[in-house]
Amino acid sequence: MTSHDADDQAVAERRRPLIRRLADNLVVALFFAPVMLAALPMGANRDWAWAPIAIMIGLVAVLVAAGFGAGRGFEVGERERRPLLALIGCFVFVVAFALLQGASFAPASGSAWLYASALRILGSAHAAVPDIALDTARNGLLKCITCGLIFVMARTICRDRGHARLLLALLVASTVLVVVYGLIMHVTTHGCYVGTYLKKYGFYDPRGQCLMSGSFVNSNSFACYVGMGVVAAMALALTNRRRERSAFDGRDIQTFESVMTATRVALVVAIFFLLGGLLMSASRAGVAASVAGALALALLLMRGQWHERPDLVRWFWIAAAIVFVVGVIAGGALLSKSVRAGDGGSRLIIWMTSLDAIGLSPWLGWGLGSFGDIYTILQPASIIQPNDLAHSTPIETIVELGVIAAIPAFAVVLMPWGFSLRAAFRQQYRYRVLPAAAFAIAAVPILHSMVDFSLQIPAVGFVTSAVLGMGWAQAFDRRRSQGRSATV
Repeated sequence: MTSHDADDQAVAERRRPLIRRLADNLVVALFFAPVMLAALPMGANRDWAWAPIAIMIGLVAVLVAAGFGAGRGFEVGERERRPLLALIGCFVFVVAFALLQGASFAPASGSAWLYASALRILGSAHAAVPDIALDTARNGLLKCITCGLIFVMARTICRDRGHARLLLALLVASTVLVVVYGLIMHVTTHGCYVGTYLKKYGFYDPRGQCLMSGSFVNSNSFACYVGMGVVAAMALALTNRRRERSAFDGRDIQTFESVMTATRVALVVAIFFLLGGLLMSASRAGVAASVAGALALALLLMRGQWHERPDLVRWFWIAAAIVFVVGVIAGGALLSKSVRAGDGGSRLIIWMTSLDAIGLSPWLGWGLGSFGDIYTILQPASIIQPNDLAHSTPIETIVELGVIAAIPAFAVVLMPWGFSLRAAFRQQYRYRVLPAAAFAIAAVPILHSMVDFSLQIPAVGFVTSAVLGMGWAQAFDRRRSQGRSATV
């Protein structure tokens, strides 16, 4: 995009009626509010929490479809058209397949013997369908559709770079708020309560100690969400709005005084604060995924800069040393949990049982949200505690949707993630930060969900959908702009 294009766009924005601009800003605020506040009501992991959010997202989607808050976000460039059609096709296929699993005309699957047994024992039963938990499937489908709407609206709204940065800033604010609440509950109830919900079995013991989980019930999901905030804060600290207006290529040497602005100081403080909460959660996978996301962001932004920017190399090692010091101070809970870790064997047994479930119905699956039901049937005697999650989102997806629908379901997540990575590699330095941030932030829940269920927590899933939508928008926006400027 040339400077003349930017000036023309700014003039066009000023010429728009004031009422229309206020309406657009209101719709943008209505979009960001439920997404970023979803973490507060127990991570939106209860029907009373996520259902109103889904309704609000649907209403906002109607307003965005009417053109409010969209700006030029509905434009689709030539290079974006085919990937976008493929992405829409994969999502529609997954939704249609989930509906097929509950239809009476669906082909026979591994669940047929369960319905036959119910008919024999009870005298009457529902028609045999692949889905063995129809009510849960509807809830899961509504969550998936909500995530799809969030992605589409984020792609539309966050085509504007200011809105994209606002998304990152709100994510940082949301995670800080969650950690503040976690500290309050840690001091008052030793982290054993989320509101009035007791996380431990039995009665509250004032001498007991629970892992910090903020407004989440689960400390691992809390760690994943906080890790996303850490990476978002890093991305904001590495952006420079003034230099984005000029031909800044990331190679000019900056003094310490010019780098440490008030905004960056606040972001650095937020990073330290979030790191403390992350380590106090004692989530090994959460810490590992957060470190991987932070390293991915640093390496993507440092690509091609190692020799030209020795000052950035020094900053990199200084940051690593600071993280090490924070880890030594606040990592006691993590170290203690690692020493007495004993859940690895149980998780492997759960995964092996999940593979058995896949083998019984490999193509049509057992129905969206039905993992808990089929696991109850196949649960080995070596594990007494009931379990309704596979502790691995990819494995659980294959169990529920089957191989046929699991592949496009994975593509729905991996395509925006991959295009964000490609844009971070191909774009110029001043346009690289936002796609790199989208890739690195999304890497935290995606990697963490390999060994846990963080992406299945609505608050995490909603924010991840918004971040991927922003990454998709920024990835294709610059490519389209460069194509237009090349023809001038």
